[in-house]
Amino acid sequence: MRMIDLCCGIGGIRRGFELAGGFKNVMSAEVDKYACETYKHLFGDDANNDVKDDAFKKVLRQTDYDVLLAGFPCQAFSRIGLLKGFQDTTKGTIFFEIAQIIQQTMPKVVFLENVENLVRHDKGRTFEIIINALEKELNYHVVGVNHDNDELTYEKSSFIRNTKNFGLPQNRPRVYIIAFSRDYYGEHLKDIPNELPKKGTKQIYRDLTEILESDVSAKFFMSAGYLRTLENHKARQKANGNGFGYRIVNERGNKKPIANTILATGGSGKERNLVYDPQNGLKYAGRMIAPKKTVINNKFIRTMTPTEWGKLQGFIGYGFMDENGIDHFSFPEKMSNQQKFKQFGNSVSIPVIEEMAVFIKQCVNLMTKDFSEKEKEQYKIPGAQKVIILKAQEWKKNNAKNLKIEKYYDLVKTVGVAQEFAAEKVSKQLNISLVSAYKILKNMEKMNCISHEHGKYELEYVGEKLDAFMQ
Repeated sequence: MRMIDLCCGIGGIRRGFELAGGFKNVMSAEVDKYACETYKHLFGDDANNDVKDDAFKKVLRQTDYDVLLAGFPCQAFSRIGLLKGFQDTTKGTIFFEIAQIIQQTMPKVVFLENVENLVRHDKGRTFEIIINALEKELNYHVVGVNHDNDELTYEKSSFIRNTKNFGLPQNRPRVYIIAFSRDYYGEHLKDIPNELPKKGTKQIYRDLTEILESDVSAKFFMSAGYLRTLENHKARQKANGNGFGYRIVNERGNKKPIANTILATGGSGKERNLVYDPQNGLKYAGRMIAPKKTVINNKFIRTMTPTEWGKLQGFIGYGFMDENGIDHFSFPEKMSNQQKFKQFGNSVSIPVIEEMAVFIKQCVNLMTKDFSEKEKEQYKIPGAQKVIILKAQEWKKNNAKNLKIEKYYDLVKTVGVAQEFAAEKVSKQLNISLVSAYKILKNMEKMNCISHEHGKYELEYVGEKLDAFMQ
């Protein structure tokens, strides 16, 4: 299946699908400059596209693909962010841009990933908006959602899966949404499971001790002054009845340590994942290392390294290993450690994504194996074309029951979507008079499926922004 990778970061979702087999990426989009550099370094593709850009959306309407992937921005929905949600004009509207792309291009499958707090944000209203948009406005069956008459019912917890249950030693609960198009799969949707995978089939690392590096630079060890600041802050929080503060994830006595969630915000993600490392700490304790303002602590406490974060997400030591055991993951030269931490923290756990992709593949195979010949032919129609065909069918039903719809199907297949053409081409290709061609094009305008400027036409159903779901 052909897929597009939106809000792609450094490509963790894409890589998980590639590992599942049977998926090929055809288009990517990411606005972060440094993430784009890493993405191109890993995959050879330029992801420098913006899902808000109309020109990019037009390219997607011209692209034949099956699966839409999107790990849309976390900050607006995260408990550690500003809690602005959909009122955040820069990132809170990204889901609606994605929804518009779905509306215009009708992928067979949609896969979305976000932070755990998405299901609770704004007392659950944010998540309800997303589910309603997919189910009611875009006509998708969301795995985990049931219909009780006109009401959608679901358990919010059924969308949350934790990295620690998929073979990696990281406590990372995240929201995963998988949706299948009713217009493509129809009654066959009743044949697939209505629950996401709960655990993985591979044990990649048993616990944190297996991902810790044996030789670590002094720069990752905390200065004594900074460690005292963290200790004092934790003591104040405890006195106030709070549990906030730094965490040593492999403290002595913990027989099976795992990491806390690593975060793109850096500081809090690092300080909740400190490591006790006497093997390397003995070499540096008491030494003054620039640019630290005090000597290195004598308790052997350090932050994790970018390599360790890469292992916690399945990028290093798993996602890019070849059959000979050679790891092909790397960053571009001169990428800073700060950027490496940010990119890993902002990414996904590849083994979790792989399991979700396998699930999608199994569901698709389960449904398509029972397709009739007519359904098989319909399944071959690209989504953007199918959108217009369905709009033509709807218009015929409501406005012109005697309309010979076949010519409209032929038009869509002949000229494609978002491709410029003239009426004369329609006349010639469909072997009809120019008058008949103009009549068809006029009807397509009434269907809101065509744009017309300076004698040139383009087939496209741009649709409306989903503003109604923000009310």
